[in-house]
Amino acid sequence: MKQTFAAVILLAALGVFCKLAWKAPSRPPVAVETSGDAITRPTEVDASASIRARYPVGKDRDLVEKTLKKYAQTAIAIEKTDGLRGLALLDRLDLEAIYLYEKHPKDFRRLRDSLTDAAAADLLLHWGQYFGMKRADDTDRAVLVEEIARLTSSQKKWASKYPNALPLILADPVGVTALIERLAEDPGELADALVVLDLVSLEHGTADLRTALRTLDAHGPLALDAFRRLGAEGFALVTLYGAVLDALGNDMPLDQALIALRVNTDYVDDLLATSPPEAVARHLAHVSAVGLAEAVGGHPQALRLVVEFGDVGERALKAAGPDAADVVFHSYADSALRNQAVAALAEHGTMALAMLDKYAPDPDFREILRHYGPAVIPPVARSDASPEMLAMLRAKAKKSFKESLAQGVYALSGENGQATIRQIKADGLDRVADLNSTEIKFYQFLPLYDLLHLGSVVGRGQSPTSGEMAWALLDGCFVIADVLSLTALQPEGAAAVEAARSELKAVAREGVKTAGRDAAEDAALAASRSLARDGVATATARASRWWAVRSAGGAYALLRRTPEALSQMPLPQITLMARAFCSKAGLRLSEFAPRRFLLRSGAERLLSIPPEKGLKYLSAQMVQAGVGVVAIHKMEEHLASRRPQSQ
Repeated sequence: MKQTFAAVILLAALGVFCKLAWKAPSRPPVAVETSGDAITRPTEVDASASIRARYPVGKDRDLVEKTLKKYAQTAIAIEKTDGLRGLALLDRLDLEAIYLYEKHPKDFRRLRDSLTDAAAADLLLHWGQYFGMKRADDTDRAVLVEEIARLTSSQKKWASKYPNALPLILADPVGVTALIERLAEDPGELADALVVLDLVSLEHGTADLRTALRTLDAHGPLALDAFRRLGAEGFALVTLYGAVLDALGNDMPLDQALIALRVNTDYVDDLLATSPPEAVARHLAHVSAVGLAEAVGGHPQALRLVVEFGDVGERALKAAGPDAADVVFHSYADSALRNQAVAALAEHGTMALAMLDKYAPDPDFREILRHYGPAVIPPVARSDASPEMLAMLRAKAKKSFKESLAQGVYALSGENGQATIRQIKADGLDRVADLNSTEIKFYQFLPLYDLLHLGSVVGRGQSPTSGEMAWALLDGCFVIADVLSLTALQPEGAAAVEAARSELKAVAREGVKTAGRDAAEDAALAASRSLARDGVATATARASRWWAVRSAGGAYALLRRTPEALSQMPLPQITLMARAFCSKAGLRLSEFAPRRFLLRSGAERLLSIPPEKGLKYLSAQMVQAGVGVVAIHKMEEHLASRRPQSQ
């Protein structure tokens, strides 16, 4: 029984097996290809063959072969979902494309759709490394992908040709590409224009960039020429005063016009508030015609002296130099006294300059100046100090600190001069007429006037220039002098600055005692009060910088040498020197601070511009084929302006 039951079950099983075998379709043998240790799966062979069949010849076939060989199954999957453009994106972005495909398919497809031509593909090839550095930043990467996708074919073409300009193009696609198209036939002009735009910060949005583009559109060659002469400040001058420079034409050399506008910027703004640019241009042309360009370029109030006082102001400036403007406008606010001061400067030159500066705070001197005018200058100057003592101190090759300070104290002291002032006030000018000698030996010892003026600078706790733009000018000139190694101070200046560095009141008092002139105590007290109010460090820095600029030839001489200095300056120094004035023109400058990136490995990478590199480095980076450090810095600035405010 058991045997019979087993046989029945066996026969039933055989019947089912035969039935299934009869219904199964026939299957051809599968060829398995081997290459070394790698085995290609049958399904992959079929998919690869299918893709090759769809792209049999030409560049498309080359792209297919290249990506299949390098990425195999990944290339098959991307071609299936995104076609040939997907393979092109894979070819250009490599592992970053795989990352986007797997983690951020939306971004992958935006980039895929932007690959309309070879230029777009090349652009992504240039910036592939940057996509890798932004892998951990979903916000920035998404913004970058979206903005690249919005570029037109023409914009992508120029971005592909000048990949370092991509951040500028993304910030203002229409304006920047129009500039590139306009200057494409002149590589030198284009490189300089892109360097100017690279100096402008993108971190605050596009307003600063568009200001620079408007300047290049309206005054392109002039703006670039000004940039080559005075750097970013020269470009900013054209932004502010392009209409004045256009009206001026060839009536004044461009370098002189730029310096005159930069130094006198506050007064030029006042003139433009009530006069057309053509009127300001006429004033500058007149200054050039009468040979006062250097004097007007030496002080922020010199142009005002010429415009407001006409011929007398011109003669004062010629006779006494740029400091005449400082003495007139800083020390004499009363209109009657100011007129007398200008007349005295025009008649007596540096003699009047020293006396007007030294005795400006003295009410008796102001009274006799108002009453008698320029005639009071020679007798006061003749009795002011002992020429023999000054000559002796100056003749010493090696002076001690106290002797150097005593020499300055003699110049600051007013004992003899004050006695003459009192006598004139009490008895009239005729009683001192015999002192009107033409031989004023004191003025043979210039630059003692510079020390006099430095004393008043320290006493006031400020530079003789005033206003934020004038401070920026002083600092910029100091940088130029420093770069050109022109800041060696003369002994008198070193002594005066050293006095400011220490407790000025105590040192000055000791110096006065050494010199035997207690009258200088008032000056020391005034200086001490000023230093206490403004801070010793601030007053010292300002006095030191003023003296360094003065000893190097003054503002005009230093600004003339700006091109020489710019070639030696690193980028941080260039932007720092020009930042204050460029801000006035609506041009905030980049700081080029080091940038940190989180790489896919989890490590951090610090990317910074070499600190010793200057404008030539920017220019070389802008025209090179690959993406440089500067371009990555600019892209970081641009993306920072696009981030949501909450971040």
